[in-house]
This record gives sequence, structure tokens and C-alpha cells, in this order.
Amino acid sequence: MNKNNYLKVLLATWLGWLFDGFDSSLYPLVANSALSEIIGQDNADFGYLAAKALAIFLFGWALGGIIFGFIGDRFGRAKALSYSILTYAIFTGLTGLVHSWEQLTVFRFLAGLGVGGEWALGVALLAEWSNIKNRISSTAFLATGASIGWILAIIVNYLISLFGFGWRWVFFIGIIPAALVFFIRQNITEPESWVCIKNKISNPFEIFSSEYLRNLIIAFLLSVAFSLGAWGCVVFWLPLWIERTLNVGTAEKTITMIVLMSSFTAGCYVGSYFISLVKKKTALFSSFFITFISAACLYTFFKSYSIFILIVVSVLGFFHGMMPGAFAVYFPELFPIRIRATAQGFCFNVGRALAGIGVLFSGYLVERFNEDIGKASALMSLIFLVGAIVSFFAPETKKDLSL
Repeated sequence: MNKNNYLKVLLATWLGWLFDGFDSSLYPLVANSALSEIIGQDNADFGYLAAKALAIFLFGWALGGIIFGFIGDRFGRAKALSYSILTYAIFTGLTGLVHSWEQLTVFRFLAGLGVGGEWALGVALLAEWSNIKNRISSTAFLATGASIGWILAIIVNYLISLFGFGWRWVFFIGIIPAALVFFIRQNITEPESWVCIKNKISNPFEIFSSEYLRNLIIAFLLSVAFSLGAWGCVVFWLPLWIERTLNVGTAEKTITMIVLMSSFTAGCYVGSYFISLVKKKTALFSSFFITFISAACLYTFFKSYSIFILIVVSVLGFFHGMMPGAFAVYFPELFPIRIRATAQGFCFNVGRALAGIGVLFSGYLVERFNEDIGKASALMSLIFLVGAIVSFFAPETKKDLSL
């Protein structure tokens, strides 16, 4: 392994994850302002339309995971990675130009295609460039990228609102990741283990063959529980709950989201090490179960903003963050190299499609509970309990990724 090439791959994939997290967090942060301008703050369908726009983004994310994952297995991880980053950067920037709900959803769907491809491709590329000694440490570092991207988006959103530029400029900033494509195309080569494969995947449906099916189902269900809980309970509704239910401003929302994502970042890093040191069931169950308890308590018992909210949010963020950190180590071990990106893309990103349906359901619950976001989110936290149950069926794996 060439150390210089390895470091370039580590930097490129980490930045890809960072911008991935940055892009996917923009809409939840500005949804209240953007939709208030586009459809009206007092629109009777505000909660439902807000959730529907996010669901469409997640459907794009799911489709992109399949498309770019297959391209990565068939034509090369680095090449597909550059295409996926370029896709989400361009259409995120264009989102700042929209003037209708329909335009918003079209551009978010197209941006979602690119975001969906980046996760599986980045994990596969880095895992195959790493050796056994540094794979866990490099994966732990990679796993922090998305949450740091979230923190960066929170800060950018706050600064832009502070200087009065408006929500559109938040999306315009999202075009910056396009510059990363040039670095990847000039500096990143394909992993030798992938290049040496003569019988490369010919169609994406190969991942459903009987020899891979059990691992595929387990990884898929874990991903669904994580994604549905993230978007239907935590990531999307938390900032809206703070603003619309607790009736506090941008400063309190910003502080809370920074605490959430900072603890999430720490959880990502710890989760990558934790799952490599203990049984897979132990690591996965503990992260899902404690996330369920903390989310249910947060939305059920707090009716006004206080320091105790930040304490519970930090616990929620840490154990929720352990999930993707664990996935980044665990999922590559579940699948052989010839189908790795496609299988990971299916599991992690098609789970987003069901998460999109779940977000629509959460929007329905908000309406049904008379715009009570807390009650709806507390109910949606049960999905983390489902993930804890699925964890009992997680198989143990080998750390060798050369096959």
C-alpha cells in the first residue's frame, strides 16, 4: 500500500462525507424559513408539505445509492465517487433559485441522487485502500465527516441568518463540494483489489443471490431503523420542535444542534472502535436502545427550553452517532469486494426510501396531533427499539476485506 495514495484517499473520502453531511442537513435547518416564504407560514398543510419535501429528497438518496453503487462496482469507485459529488453539489446550489414547492422538491430529489452514492462509495474505497492495521482508525476518522459537515452547515446557516442574507445563500454555499471532484480525478486511483477482479458485477440484482441474502437483509433492516429514526424523529423534527413548539429563536436552535452533532461526531468515532472490540450484537443493541430511551424522554417530558435539554440531546446524539460509525466498519465485512459498493448502497440508501415513507407518516402524525411535533416524534422513536431487536440477529464477521 502506497502511504501517500492512502492519505489522499482518506482525505478525499472524508471530505466527501463532510460535504455529504453538509448538503443533507441544509433543508432541515432552513425548512421553516424556506417554506414560510414559498407556501406561507400559516399554511394548514405546512407540516405535511415540509415532510413530503424531505421524503422526496430521501427517495432520490435511495435511488442514487443503487445507481452509483453499481457504477462503483462495475466501472470504479473513484470515478463513481466524483460523479456523485458533482451531482449533489450542482443541484444543491440550484436549490437556492427555487420559487415554488415543486421546484424545491425536484432539485432536492436530484441532489439526493448524488448524496446517496457517496456513502457506499466512500466506505468501499477507503476500506479497500486500507490495510488491516489502519482500517479501523481510518474508518473511525471517516465516520466523523458527515456529522462535522452538519456542524459546519449549522454554523453557516447561523452566520448567513445573522448577516441577513436569507436561506437561499445557505444552498448556494452547497456548490463548493464540486471543487473536490477535480482533486479526486487527478489524485485518486482505484484499489488494486478491485482492479484485479476479472469477473465484475454485471447487474445490480446479483446482490440478492442466496449466498448474500441473510447479510443483506440484516444490514438493510439496521439501516432502515437508523434512517427512519434519524429523519422521522431526530434530524428533521428536532430543529422544528425547538422553534415551533418550545418557541425559541435561532440562537437556541443553533446551540442545540451543535450539541447534537458534536456528540454525534464523538459517537461516530467511538462506534467504529466499539464494534471492532466487542460482539456486533452488543455494539448495535446498545446504540439503538439508548437512543430510543433518550429520544422518547426528550420529546415526552420537556415542554420548555432549558439546560437539561442539552444534556439529553448530547446523550441522544452520542448513541445515535455510534450507529453509522459501526456501520462503516461492519457493512464492508458483510459483503465480498465484487458486490460491496452495490450491496452497501442498497442497504444504507434504499433504507432511506422507507425512511422517506416514515417521514411522510411522521408529518401525518404531526397533523393528527394538532401540530404537536413532540408527541409525534416520541412515537416515531419506537423505530430505534425495532433496530435494537434486529441487532440480536447480526452475524459476526471477519476483518479481511481482500476477497
